[in-house]
Amino acid sequence: MLKIQHERILTKVRKKVGYLTALLIFLLLTLGPFLWTFILSVTPEYAMLEKTPGLLPETVTFDNYRELLTADTPRGGLLITGIGNAIKAVCAALTLGIPVSMLTAYTLSRMEFCGRRLIRNLLLITMVIPVMATIIPLYRLFVARQWLNDVFWLSMVYVSSYLPLTTWLMSNYFATFPKELEEAARIDGCGLLSSFLRIILPASYPIILSAALIMFLNTWSQFQIPLILASSLETKPVAIVVSEFMTKDSIQYGLTAAAGIIAVFPPALAALVFRRFLISGMMNGSVKG
Repeated sequence: MLKIQHERILTKVRKKVGYLTALLIFLLLTLGPFLWTFILSVTPEYAMLEKTPGLLPETVTFDNYRELLTADTPRGGLLITGIGNAIKAVCAALTLGIPVSMLTAYTLSRMEFCGRRLIRNLLLITMVIPVMATIIPLYRLFVARQWLNDVFWLSMVYVSSYLPLTTWLMSNYFATFPKELEEAARIDGCGLLSSFLRIILPASYPIILSAALIMFLNTWSQFQIPLILASSLETKPVAIVVSEFMTKDSIQYGLTAAAGIIAVFPPALAALVFRRFLISGMMNGSVKG
């Protein structure tokens, strides 16, 4: 009896040690690059390539952050402009993308009409088509319509690329609601749109926030598309601005690292705050087709 209990305790200890080891490795691989980037950002430029026994710098400086967060400096002005352009693109994408996704998803999940299943299947197919595969016709369209270097039309490209995923998630989420709720609301005098706004929408905030967070994170981190369609100084997003701190002639490692930390802070904060809604929305929005 004692031997069996001893073996059970050893098994539990092994499992716990294995879990903690895997967790530490995961945290090291995930947070390690961010920690190293932050260390570089507070290391003086002259000490960057010196041979030192430790990983931490002997002298810590925040001059890189002061320069980048001051609009009067050349690099600071570029970074602040890039952050502003990224915020504009995010706002435009969310303002148009979320309402369109909600209405489309509700139509596909609750209404019966000819071609409904075909549209749902086409949405799934378009999810696997990368946007870069259509960048040449998009570029020709933007040139013909004079839409190059326009944040609004650039945001429409983002919306069209995220719309299939967000619509599919919302559609599956809406399908989990009992139809009896809407039928009861219609008996009380609510129309189709009114029952959606009063019954479905208030209970769907997890999937809505989840879709909004997906759009926000992907729009903020876009690089290839704005590099081709919005390459002017007035419309470059922050991802492109940060990459241009490294040139063929010189690389300011500390300044580039500080710019990367500043650029990643808004999406990291949003993901941290709304992570619960992202997980619940993704889980509930993918269990039913």
